[in-house]
Amino acid sequence: MYHLIKKDILMQKKAIKLSVLLIIFFTFTLSNIGPAGLTIGVLAITYQLALGASALEDKNNSDIILMSLPIKRTIIVLSKYVSIYIYAAYAILGFYLVNLIINLLNLRPDIPFNFTGLIGAIIAVTLFCSISFPLIFKYGFIKAKMANLIIFFVFVFGGTGLVSYLSENNKLMLSQDIMTFLSNGSDIVILIISMVLLLLILICSYFISLTFYRKREF
Repeated sequence: MYHLIKKDILMQKKAIKLSVLLIIFFTFTLSNIGPAGLTIGVLAITYQLALGASALEDKNNSDIILMSLPIKRTIIVLSKYVSIYIYAAYAILGFYLVNLIINLLNLRPDIPFNFTGLIGAIIAVTLFCSISFPLIFKYGFIKAKMANLIIFFVFVFGGTGLVSYLSENNKLMLSQDIMTFLSNGSDIVILIISMVLLLLILICSYFISLTFYRKREF
């Protein structure tokens, strides 16, 4: 799996250089929307790199080559899911370093680098890739490109409003029963429940993608 992830990174040298410029650009252009700016920025960079790798594989017919190698399809699919968090971590680190430099130089504006934005980024990346990857493994990147682009913009505009709301109100207004349950638990318990739900969604997405990939003909 390590070598598959490494392959995806090495074949995207130009994209990684571009992502550095995008991180700087997003730091200034998304600063006016608060913590949601960090969420959107991390999602955009992850989208660029994760789907960029799929695009290059489709272009070069890499799947046909991979099928000829003694690599299990479970590992191929799993490597894609693991890679999204590597790209997300890279984006988070990039935004942190740019914000650090901006603060040291007393420049403004910058994206608020806080817990709300980070959690929003992890949730957005997980949910987006949980939806987009099954489409890619079933139809290939080219055929799923438009659908994934639409999903991306839905997450961008929907995520902006949601993270901004959470940042201002500190909690999401759900039904009274759910709110009563959450109000009785600590922030750590709520966070753990959220992470468990995300993990379950991710696992379901993985097995759906694996099923599609096993049935796909190259």
